[in-house]
Amino acid sequence: MQDGSERERARLTALLESLPSAAALFRNDGHAVAVNTRAAAMFVVDPVAPLVAQHWNVMLQPFGAPLLDSIRFARTGQRPETLLLPFGREGRQAEVRVSVFDLDLFLVVATDVTAREMERLSATRAQRELRAILDLTPSSVRVADVAGRIHRTNDIAAREHEDRDANTVRVLWELDAPHDVVNNRPLAFLDAPAMRALAGQVVRRQLLEVRRRDGRRVIEAFAAPMRGDDGKVVGVLLLDRDVTDREQLESELREREGQERALRAQVSQDEQELERLVEERSRALLALQEEQVRERRLSAVGQLAAGVMHDVNNALNPIMAAAYLLRHHAESPDAVRDYADRIRKAAEIGAATASRVGRFIRQEPVHPGGDVEVDLSVLADEVLDLTEPMRLQRSSESREVRIVRQFVDGAVSRGLPGEIREALLNLVQNAIDAMPDGGALSVRTGVEDRDVYIAVRDTGVGMSADVRERAFEPFFTTKGSKGSGLGLAEVYGIVRRHRGTATISSVLGRGTEVTLRFPRQKPVAAEPPPEAPASASPQRILVVEDHDDGREFLRRILQGDGHAVVAVASCADARDALGTSAEVPFDLMLTDVGLPDGNGWDLVRSTKAAFPQLRVGVITGWEPTMGTERGDGAEFVLRKPLRAPELKAHIAGSRTPTQITE
Repeated sequence: MQDGSERERARLTALLESLPSAAALFRNDGHAVAVNTRAAAMFVVDPVAPLVAQHWNVMLQPFGAPLLDSIRFARTGQRPETLLLPFGREGRQAEVRVSVFDLDLFLVVATDVTAREMERLSATRAQRELRAILDLTPSSVRVADVAGRIHRTNDIAAREHEDRDANTVRVLWELDAPHDVVNNRPLAFLDAPAMRALAGQVVRRQLLEVRRRDGRRVIEAFAAPMRGDDGKVVGVLLLDRDVTDREQLESELREREGQERALRAQVSQDEQELERLVEERSRALLALQEEQVRERRLSAVGQLAAGVMHDVNNALNPIMAAAYLLRHHAESPDAVRDYADRIRKAAEIGAATASRVGRFIRQEPVHPGGDVEVDLSVLADEVLDLTEPMRLQRSSESREVRIVRQFVDGAVSRGLPGEIREALLNLVQNAIDAMPDGGALSVRTGVEDRDVYIAVRDTGVGMSADVRERAFEPFFTTKGSKGSGLGLAEVYGIVRRHRGTATISSVLGRGTEVTLRFPRQKPVAAEPPPEAPASASPQRILVVEDHDDGREFLRRILQGDGHAVVAVASCADARDALGTSAEVPFDLMLTDVGLPDGNGWDLVRSTKAAFPQLRVGVITGWEPTMGTERGDGAEFVLRKPLRAPELKAHIAGSRTPTQITE
């Protein structure tokens, strides 16, 4: 063949295209002569460069050195061989064969056998997995063809008949001599599990007694037909499991079944009886607990009522006495002033008792806007200075009471300093009283995450568990006549009003520690105090109060400051007065909450809706609820008994709007 013969090259190319594999012809010097279309996908063929300029060293590079060696052997005249070689990056494989085409040419043919090899590997892996499964299965396994010849067994099946090879299902039936346990008769060959499976049936858990090398055994036999792609039976899978020990145990269990049923029935009866007894006992215990809780609640209410009655009577006694003396000494201005001062002080004591009890009962949070920044370390230092005379007196009477201050910076919250100071004063006084023989009084502050705390600890007598549990109850005291029982109850109420918690840790004979925790507040720069407002100019004021004496006294107090006052006793009268005041409008309305024909807050809402510019104040004997005055439009809320200076300050505008004064 001549190199430049295009006709010959076309003929060779057409010849290669007829081949079902990738094929290429090379000259002995390694240059390509012709390739077919399939070769372009498997060999390295440059579509731009002339084919005769491409060499087999490059074109056959995907198959590596083994193919190049095979080419050298073929050129020396040795017998060609078929090579299985990997090519490409996806794990593909090809069968490649090199043969001499004529004296000047040799042929390279490559067939992609990736799919075939994967199937072969999959079949090999499946065979290994099947063998592993058969070896691991704790049962006898046999595989037979449609002619009844057994082709495969596992080790357990092979050891069952050592004297003779069970190579067919007929021989296996003869060796086993099976007996149908359920029907209690010998099993015919045609009824054997293998024959039923060859007939297309599936056999599950057929109980047979068979003969094996170690005697008669009981087995559970399974058999299933294996079908080809056309659905016809091509073989059977036989499996049997030795259940001799299980059957023996089941027989023994059946013998005891009657006894166990009787025993279970007895146990069930006993359980029902026990459940009935437990339920009755539980109901009785719950009833007893509820009765104890109810008695304790009633006792606490009784103590609260008795304590309030005691303190209120103590406050009323000097009021009544002073009122009597005031009537008989009305001509003496000095006596009148003295008795009036005594009545005011006694009323303030009663009001303080009511306020403290109310704070404990309601425990409403401190109203936002009425609170200020509070440094617990500063308050604690102030309280220790206030109680210094008490500490010195106790130290002089017996042993020394030592003070230990452990304060930190940044223990800042928000609240009412007076209330928190009162709570700390109660704790410090209680701690000093608890150390009649002296000891150490430790006061420390701290910061933990979102809380700040102050802890007051003494080394005194401590508390029992019962006393510690009731310590925060109102009017509960261990001091006898020396204590009112409102100290720790008020501390508890103050802390709850400031959205905090109070806890007690105490051991008899070793001392007590009370810890108060408050929400932490980052310190902010203090604002300059507001300038004091000027005295209130005369105003026209509407007073709504259903109590006759209270209404009259309030009218006189306001008229004494030069104000024009209209006093009414109901919501209807207030609305009438407001409706007739168009020519001379009111500047301020003061109203009670509990009125005979409606609620004072409803009156506030309707009044503010009709007269948005009218200032409104609320005077109530109830504990104010946080947020009510804001939602209803009240500018301020005052607690009864009313203090005239506070009322005058609000009228003059020297109090923050919506502030609750207690």
